[in-house]
Amino acid sequence: MSERPIVNNLTQQRLPSYFSNLRKHEVSILFLIIGIIFLPIGTYLTSSQSQVYEQTFTYEEDDTSPCHISNRNQGLSCKVNFTITEDIDDDLYVYYKLSNFYQNHRRYVQSYSIAQLQGQSPSIADLMLSCNPLLYNGTILLNPCGLVANSFFNDVISLNSSESYPTTLTMDESNIAISSDVESMFLQVQGFQYTEIDSLNTTCVESNLPTNCKQYCDPSTNQCYNFYYPNDETTQYLYESYPNQISPIDGVTNEHFIVWMRTASLPTFRKLYGVISGPFNQGDIITFDIINNFEVTSFFGTKSIILTNLGSLGARNSFLGVMYITSGSIFISLGGIIGLIHLYGRYVKKLS
Repeated sequence: MSERPIVNNLTQQRLPSYFSNLRKHEVSILFLIIGIIFLPIGTYLTSSQSQVYEQTFTYEEDDTSPCHISNRNQGLSCKVNFTITEDIDDDLYVYYKLSNFYQNHRRYVQSYSIAQLQGQSPSIADLMLSCNPLLYNGTILLNPCGLVANSFFNDVISLNSSESYPTTLTMDESNIAISSDVESMFLQVQGFQYTEIDSLNTTCVESNLPTNCKQYCDPSTNQCYNFYYPNDETTQYLYESYPNQISPIDGVTNEHFIVWMRTASLPTFRKLYGVISGPFNQGDIITFDIINNFEVTSFFGTKSIILTNLGSLGARNSFLGVMYITSGSIFISLGGIIGLIHLYGRYVKKLS
């Protein structure tokens, strides 16, 4: 007796319900109203997106491209020039674009360790589950491990101010990642330490670091550091995997790396690399120096640089506007057809 359900309208399914039984003319009017609403929305979205400035230059497409490489980390230098075709009041955002690279592949997208990226030291058993199939480089443990971290886009894109016009242009590569990722998702490994030093003669002991610390000088600021990573003899850290792109002081907190770790849902995608402050005039020239390291021939991919400003809905994307216009047209067409059927039925009924 205790297993009997409570007797009420809910458990006995006696709640009042409503079944919509629309007639033809009501459906026709509803479809026409939806279509009339969708069409101007789609027109506005398409118009606003057409005002977004965008230029794309594919600097590696096949083996005939001047910037083509056939092996990883080849370090081929090349230049890319953009000529601005209209006046722009806004900043220009620099993206790199990859095609035919399936970051959304199930095995790829699951191959990383959240614990490692947050500075923790998970067990080897946990790493084998999360980073399979890429955990070691020979016998050296990778930190971070996994396919995503160890396929990092390592082309170096730098703005050549001396060959650009005006020559005062600079590219800001900071604040390109999501703030929550920077603040809490990507942290240096526990035990990492560093101190700024005035001279390379400064010893580890003088810096209050373990005696096996290392030294690094930032070429962009000429600031030098003594730094220490735990278990450095048995672990390959990110700065060792990508010494020309990742500094040991930044490690996994490097924003280009953080942007890369946000995997794309489609095989052709773009990721933010930097921002060039505007305004710009028609005829201005922007020149980039590229050190080509990321090999794309093996998966029949391409690499491009995109210059774009942002509209009210972000970068150029005509899909939403086209979708609204197409849907609105379909609704109006269906509403008209259903309305004609309704009127024809009334006409036949009168004749009979």
